[in-house]
Amino acid sequence: MKEILWTFLLITTSHASRVVREHRCISPAGEDMCILQEVFYNRSTTDNVFPQNYSHVHIGSDTTRTFQSLVPILDGQLFRELGEPQALELTYVKLKTLEIPRKLVLGNFVDNSLREFWLEPGEMAPALSYLDLSRNEVSNLTNISSLVNLESLYMVGNEIEHIAPNTFAGLTKLKLLNLNHNELKMIHGADLPPSLIWIRLADNSLESLDAAELKLPLLEYLDISNNHLTTLNGAALIMDKPNLREVFFGGNRFDLATVQKVTELFQRHNVSYTLLDDTEDNEFMHCDYRSKLVDGVCVRRDQIPNGWLKSTGLSVLTVLVAALFGMVVRWVFLAMSK
Repeated sequence: MKEILWTFLLITTSHASRVVREHRCISPAGEDMCILQEVFYNRSTTDNVFPQNYSHVHIGSDTTRTFQSLVPILDGQLFRELGEPQALELTYVKLKTLEIPRKLVLGNFVDNSLREFWLEPGEMAPALSYLDLSRNEVSNLTNISSLVNLESLYMVGNEIEHIAPNTFAGLTKLKLLNLNHNELKMIHGADLPPSLIWIRLADNSLESLDAAELKLPLLEYLDISNNHLTTLNGAALIMDKPNLREVFFGGNRFDLATVQKVTELFQRHNVSYTLLDDTEDNEFMHCDYRSKLVDGVCVRRDQIPNGWLKSTGLSVLTVLVAALFGMVVRWVFLAMSK
């Protein structure tokens, strides 16, 4: 009898100590979107009541810490508590566990502490078409193949060193892949799905790229800039890619002959190319002591033509003379004004 009484008292005390917190959308947020702030999700101590019937829910923290949210886990239970929105954004909330709900269509989970993720158990085909896991700590894409309806995948700024064979097997709808700012040293084109239209592999450590392996007939845009590539087969790159429009390949370690050959080939086939990206800070493009940055390409100093050095020297001298002339004119003007 005493044991039953103690059990009853423990249950009663446990329920009495729980906190019920009702969340409200900040305004204005739109008819279909709910923005939530200061969400501290802890199932063991708090019963959270969230607004319902919104197709888009955003929970985040301000990087200035004006407001903060902590949501360490997303799974089917939290997804149902949020009303099963089609689009869900959890950004800068220290998310560590991600079980992707099968009904979710758009997922944005940037700036968190994720190392892995997986699909919610069940029989229903996952609806997810857009996934952004940028700026996390993900080191592999083992579970990505289960997301069969995925069309856009952003994995910028993670810790991915290699892509295993069959990683993208089954992703027949994948059109956009962004793997910028990872630690890739090699990528096999044969492992990429032929449905891809847009690929970014910039700011990795790629040492080789077999262009002949890139069987991507729908490809329009390719970014391989700021890597460690020393060779590039331009002919193989554009082969069987009638839609190829633009290639970024600056900030690598090509020699001038390779750059000239590739750019001439691109020009003949109406493929735009960019060696220096004016939209980015080129201060992040560095060459080793043996090389010099020439038009966005790291070129060995002993391969730079004398003509280029002379023209560069003359250009610098011209600028100096012009600056000196301007100073003299200004001094004369000031002297006459006294």
